[in-house]
Amino acid sequence: MSTRLFSILSSLACLLISIIVPAQTLPSLPVDGKIVKGTLRCGVAYYMVKNDDRKGYADFAVVRRGEAPTPATREGFETGFLSRSGIGPRPGGFFQDHDGSTVLHLDRVPVYDANVLDSTLLVTFAQVAASRADEAVIVAGDIDPAEFKKKMDIFSMLVPQHFVENSSGPDYVWEPSVMPCVILKNRPMGNRGLVRVSYASPRTPHELMNTAQALVTGIFSREMEAIALHRIRRNLRDAGIPYGRLEFRYLGSAETSGDEEYSVEILTDREHLEAAMKIVSGTLAGLDEFGVPVGEFEDAKKVLTAEMTDWGSRPLTNGAYVDRCVAHFLYGANLAPRSEETRLFARKNLADSTETRLFNRFTTSLLSQLSNLTLEYRARLDTLDEDNALFQYNLAYLYGSTFKEAKDYSWQRDTSGLEVSCPRVKLKDTRDEPVSGGVLWTFSNGIRVVYKQVSGSGTFNYALLLGGGLSGVDGLVEGEGGYFGDMLSLYDAGGLSASDFRDHLSVNGIRMDTKVALTFTSVSGFAPSSKLPTLLKALLALANKRTVNRGEFDIYLRNAAWAHESMEDRLYSFMYPGFSYTPKKYPAALNPATQAKAAQFYESRFSRVNDGMLVLVGDLDEAAVRRALLRYVGGFRTQKGSSSRKSVRYQPQAGSSTHTLQDGVKGLYVRLDTEYPLSGVNYVLAGVGTELLRRHIVQALDGTGLSTEVTAGFHSYPQERLWMYIACEGDGAAEALPALRKGIRAAASSPVSAKDLAALKAMVEADTQRELSEPETLVEAVVARYGIGKDMVSHFKESVSGITSARLGDMLSSLAAGSTVEIVVE
Repeated sequence: MSTRLFSILSSLACLLISIIVPAQTLPSLPVDGKIVKGTLRCGVAYYMVKNDDRKGYADFAVVRRGEAPTPATREGFETGFLSRSGIGPRPGGFFQDHDGSTVLHLDRVPVYDANVLDSTLLVTFAQVAASRADEAVIVAGDIDPAEFKKKMDIFSMLVPQHFVENSSGPDYVWEPSVMPCVILKNRPMGNRGLVRVSYASPRTPHELMNTAQALVTGIFSREMEAIALHRIRRNLRDAGIPYGRLEFRYLGSAETSGDEEYSVEILTDREHLEAAMKIVSGTLAGLDEFGVPVGEFEDAKKVLTAEMTDWGSRPLTNGAYVDRCVAHFLYGANLAPRSEETRLFARKNLADSTETRLFNRFTTSLLSQLSNLTLEYRARLDTLDEDNALFQYNLAYLYGSTFKEAKDYSWQRDTSGLEVSCPRVKLKDTRDEPVSGGVLWTFSNGIRVVYKQVSGSGTFNYALLLGGGLSGVDGLVEGEGGYFGDMLSLYDAGGLSASDFRDHLSVNGIRMDTKVALTFTSVSGFAPSSKLPTLLKALLALANKRTVNRGEFDIYLRNAAWAHESMEDRLYSFMYPGFSYTPKKYPAALNPATQAKAAQFYESRFSRVNDGMLVLVGDLDEAAVRRALLRYVGGFRTQKGSSSRKSVRYQPQAGSSTHTLQDGVKGLYVRLDTEYPLSGVNYVLAGVGTELLRRHIVQALDGTGLSTEVTAGFHSYPQERLWMYIACEGDGAAEALPALRKGIRAAASSPVSAKDLAALKAMVEADTQRELSEPETLVEAVVARYGIGKDMVSHFKESVSGITSARLGDMLSSLAAGSTVEIVVE
């Protein structure tokens, strides 16, 4: 298996880079231009990344190869200085175990403070000096690499010389397994059960990790995930099997020192556990024995193209760069820019038939009936034993590899029903649009369109904003309205079934999500630049040619019953008890009548599209956009007048309450909530406030081992309110609760220094400036302006200038004195 798999991967790597050479001489991949690496005089490796993720901050790490963190290492690590500087642990602590190697993470170091920077470097190199193992120092963030290197040279003088005997990667020998491994874990999961099927394969040789072969493996895994999950979902739906989670996981050579692993995991009820396993087994067997046809493979690549483009365009955080450098040091992972993988994926010099053939050879080499297989069950197991579990898996695999299915698993369907002939319209008015910096067009039928060109990405973001939201729906059950957004994806539209319509969007690279807020509705997402006409026809089909699909709703209803409420949603339900118009999802609230309520709601919304607007921001040629709009916007229905906003009321919890739960990730979860005006200044002020609150909590929780994350947001209706959500993960939550409360009080009462305030203002200004360069953020800003009547970004620099210590203190004091809900998970 090893030789055959490497031969396939090497062949495709060579074909994609248009060279005919042995795999051992594949050229090395380029290194991301932001990454500088080398070796200090003491023999310790270093990685530096100048990144714009968070102005004034950087993430540090010390990596120690071949030495796992010990209890003495963890307990002897002095954290007082770190916590006072707002440097807290990750979930699991400062020290992480990576396959027997140690990684010390020091995140969010305020490098704008020279004293904190020097002290953090002292802590860093003290850790390096404590060992003679092969080590690396990593820093990513707002740094000057040349100046930072000078500092590291000075501090490295404190470190004894490191002599590294072997840094060629982990010792590894592939040991194929003829006998499968069956794991039965008896878990008190009630009526739920989980089954996991995984296949091991040899890791990429260390000398090939920085070549195209490593990227090809990742590309094949993405394609296998898309095809396998698409087939499994279809088969589960056809068999009527409910499930709460279905995941494909590729554990690659860049993440582990051991074997690579491809796994499928499904959560369902105990009644269907064995049937779900058989569908996974039979589906994998079909891929193994019969492969995929060219058409299906082409569709999968089209689906992935949009995802890869979006993935490749998103900037990496400081933490993500640190993790990449850790993987390079420990496992030899490549440091190529993401654009290299997207470029390789998009190469057109290889025929689809050839690539399909290579992909099928890849899956056949990877999958096997029993070899290198691990079958794992987690459930309350009464009757299942290892022999029977393996027998049933083997039987399903044998059947799937013997009888070829007649199903058409491709994404493509007949889309002639989407073609429309729309009434002609004219462009009536053009004016500047201040929020996006683009233009606002009004057409003769009253439809308004905001257009802003942002060149270079090959994609665009969009939103169809519709007037009216949940506040206009009668008879809602608390937590039912949160499902209204999903209901739009369950309609048959344009002559396509609901599932085929979703496939049609996917294969055209169109992402579509629907949000139903209290006062507005938006259908939004992104698409390739060439697919604007396809998007407009899809929106017209949903607006005018949709029909209820009861079967799709029944499937959704069964699967939704498996969902767990997030901690944020639980806190919200405690904070606003009995609020029927909550936009959150409470599984017990979804019922057969929900679809009928949603159908009436959407008919009302789509009957007057002129009550909202279409927003288009991205890499779109203006002339092409105008041609498409003139052809299609006449098809949207319009009415005179606008949607009325129904008056609704809610009563937030007064004072504070504490709740203890047994399910969920262990830790403390808190929501602070207060009446506070939503304005441009307060919007950016909240960004500064979350960081200041996080720092005080980190200091208060010193020694507990709990991590700290703080986020914030506003409600605009029925009352303008500010909230902050605090998540502190780790053991000993109940004992740490008084310290957390102390940290909140300290944030509200402690003055902020002029240096910290200036740095925090610079941070939020840079963050906002960077976000407003992204089409997605501009679309959201336009939706906020016309959906809730608030413009938070047009004058954000003036808003940042308006941040003062007094305003910050007022905001945090108001939160501390407002409503508080605490959840302790033990």
